[in-house]
Amino acid sequence: MTKARAKKAAPGATAGKKASGRPSAAKAKAVDTSDDAHGRGDRSKRLLDLVMLLLRARTPVTYREIREQFPGYQTHNAEAGLRAFERDKADLLELGVPIRYITPEEDDSLEDGGYVIDLKRFRLPEVRLTADEVSALVLAASVARAIPGGTYPKIVDLALRKLAFDLPEKPDTPTELFDSGQGPSPVLVHFPEKSQQAVNTKHLGEVFATLEAATRFRKRVTMTYQAAGNGMTSRRDVDPYGLVYRESAWYLVGWCHLRREVRSFRVDRIAEADMAAKPKSPDFERPPGFDVRAFVNRSPWTFATETVEDVVLRLEAEAADAANEDFGAGSEKTPDGTAVIVSFRCGNPEFAVSRVLAAKGAIVVEKGDRLKARLAAELEAVAARYA
Repeated sequence: MTKARAKKAAPGATAGKKASGRPSAAKAKAVDTSDDAHGRGDRSKRLLDLVMLLLRARTPVTYREIREQFPGYQTHNAEAGLRAFERDKADLLELGVPIRYITPEEDDSLEDGGYVIDLKRFRLPEVRLTADEVSALVLAASVARAIPGGTYPKIVDLALRKLAFDLPEKPDTPTELFDSGQGPSPVLVHFPEKSQQAVNTKHLGEVFATLEAATRFRKRVTMTYQAAGNGMTSRRDVDPYGLVYRESAWYLVGWCHLRREVRSFRVDRIAEADMAAKPKSPDFERPPGFDVRAFVNRSPWTFATETVEDVVLRLEAEAADAANEDFGAGSEKTPDGTAVIVSFRCGNPEFAVSRVLAAKGAIVVEKGDRLKARLAAELEAVAARYA
């Protein structure tokens, strides 16, 4: 709001000044500072109430009407009250509340000018988190997770999911939060046995910090990674595209030079991580148009965490919902009576085993020797556990 427009609202206040007479300089000063005597809490409430008043109004609200609603503007010196209103209005404009002054020339239905909030431009300030701030949140969440028997884990998960929608959409954003999908992992950060907890938690933090820096500076990372399925470790060179929070864990997404494709790696399975030298000289560029969000939000059936094999599944009517899921490029779905035959390239046997077992016989593996062997091993372990 310009000063010229603000003065158009002043005539109603100036008339009050002429009626009561101009107070002395000392008295004016005392009145001018009276608003501060109510404290910041009262002023914050007044700002909120002012916003609510303008949002609820169907027509522009004159300063005279605003003054009647707020004791803070009802000063002996009318100019002091107007100055308090102008300060409040300036603060709200700085916070992103688009207050406008509408003159009778702009709206023929008005007798006097008034204030409105431009709803088309009214947006809350964007929350922008730096890489260090995200790391601090992860650390705090890890501490909350370590408290046994508490309610903090659910609260932490909810907070992180809310923040996921407020992160800036920048190509160089080193860390991103995402809403958790379906998954068996019950923890944000894996905590080992208490005897090793302090050592391993510190190590995990060091690995995360290295990956975060490498993502920010676009530096290649050499790391030792332990596969989830067979426990085998391998040495990988990875160009990190982003760090992602999903399924209650952190994942590194990047180009794997060993597999020659984009892969995701669970951070708590990375034993060592070393960033290449010269951080100010990038080693790679992210592919044009590559969307980390789209990659991590794809169907788990399409993940490639292990060597890929051709698999054929028979999905009975009880598993019809699974037949509508994405099995990746090149997959085929063929109706067979009430069932559906799905042929695809399976590179995520851990997920496939969990879905087959959860289906309780409604999903049958017709082809895929390694997947069948993994299922047999899981069933044997369950039988041994409850024998």
